[in-house]
Amino acid sequence: MGRYIVNAKLRKVGAQVDTQTGIHHFLVDEPVAGGGTDAGPNPVQYLLSAVSSCMAITANDIVRRQPEIKINKFEVKTAGETTKYQDGRSAVTKIQVTIHAETNLNEQDQHTFINQVIKECTVHETLKHAVPIEIKRV
Repeated sequence: MGRYIVNAKLRKVGAQVDTQTGIHHFLVDEPVAGGGTDAGPNPVQYLLSAVSSCMAITANDIVRRQPEIKINKFEVKTAGETTKYQDGRSAVTKIQVTIHAETNLNEQDQHTFINQVIKECTVHETLKHAVPIEIKRV
């Protein structure tokens, strides 16, 4: 079991958020049209990036366990659609993932491999079942 902690601090520049997890620091922002400075991806782009990158890392993890599989190319494109509701809320209401894989496997085995990637991808598993979020106010 893993535990991850991410700290985010709103900066006094547009909608910029200084974000830190472990030793990594990164900037989250909104486009200029959304009140930001477009200095970094917005939160939804990071969410979609998490899906794509988790699938790619999962493929790599599987290959490390099954070295007979050789990946020549593994690319994941993730697209998301948001819906804005009348009360001002918005939500990601659709995510579409396209996986382009070129391996040394035959068609059936490659299909099995990609299904294994999808099944083992932590972010996909989390989003497809929706995770309860506990919010504490301090």
